[in-house]
Amino acid sequence: MVRVLISRSAERELARLPQDVQRRFAEALDELERDPRPRPGLDIKPLRGMKGAWRLRVGSYRGIFEMGADELRFTRFGHRKDVYRF
Repeated sequence: MVRVLISRSAERELARLPQDVQRRFAEALDELERDPRPRPGLDIKPLRGMKGAWRLRVGSYRGIFEMGADELRFTRFGHRKDVYRF
């Protein structure tokens, strides 16, 4: 079991997403908390060019996070067309 942490800015971004997407992210985060390993049903992949960064896909929306030994720290949530722009 790992802790899922969400930065303040990521919380604000998540709150601006549609309600159904927020619910789907909540379900995915609960599942990640129980078992953080990539597996079918959870679309998780490492990001190229960003060492240590991963993405969680929920439809057209993405959650960007860093994976630590005992925690996952989400730093961004947004639509796929915008979330990778920093």
